[in-house]
Amino acid sequence: MPTLTLITSAPSSDAEYRTDLIRRYLAASGSFAELALLAEAARYDKANPGESLVDELHGAALGDVA
Repeated sequence: MPTLTLITSAPSSDAEYRTDLIRRYLAASGSFAELALLAEAARYDKANPGESLVDELHGAALGDVA
């Protein structure tokens, strides 16, 4: 019996992925969309230790206030 292999798409570059997620977060309309993107960022942070993408999203949302 054949086995299935899960193939996940990897972003073309780390910086490109982070920039795209921040752009989508800032453009999100509604709390549900923002929470979904925060969850995606949290999964990314768990898989890629280092600088927190969740923190970047919060900082980007604060803008000049931060």
